[in-house]
Amino acid sequence: MPYWNRPEEQNLISMVQKGKSLDELCEHFKRSPEAIRLKLRRLGLSVPNSQKEVSSTTTPLEPIRPAESLISVEEAAKMALGCIQRLNEKGLTALEMKRIRLIISALKGYIVLYSEYVERVAQVEMRIEELTKVILSQLEDRLNKAQTDQERKLWQEQIHNFKEKTQPEEKPYTIWRRRTVKRDVGFPGLKEIAGRR
Repeated sequence: MPYWNRPEEQNLISMVQKGKSLDELCEHFKRSPEAIRLKLRRLGLSVPNSQKEVSSTTTPLEPIRPAESLISVEEAAKMALGCIQRLNEKGLTALEMKRIRLIISALKGYIVLYSEYVERVAQVEMRIEELTKVILSQLEDRLNKAQTDQERKLWQEQIHNFKEKTQPEEKPYTIWRRRTVKRDVGFPGLKEIAGRR
């Protein structure tokens, strides 16, 4: 590629100051984006974005709506792997690479949050079960200490009602925890990710 002459350098400086995009500079000087970037850095000038980057970054962001359902740790890990594979492909722009890296970072954060959430809800569930056993034990103790048939009948009804209300049923968090325990076996980096927070 021919060396830059003084008029070309002046013209390049002028076009950058006028806010021309990288694509426009490449077309005008018939040089590659790498050659333009290198020359601008040598001249101490900032490198403008390409037209593709400019148009995509100036589009206003629509309000973010909450997702309808959670994805599992396994699904998030698969998405992260897909992003890593995409990074290995040729022809990505700097903006595309930056976006993919941000997605990987967001997925990593999601995996940590999801895992912590499931663990905390599981702890609450275990405490509720323990408290239920204590209350049931106290009700049964009162039944054993009842002195009249009427008292016994009253405590038997109380125990029956309490058992019906607290009958174990599979709550959503129990299902999530079971899924996480089963699926996280295939994702060995989960604890390491959580440890780097």
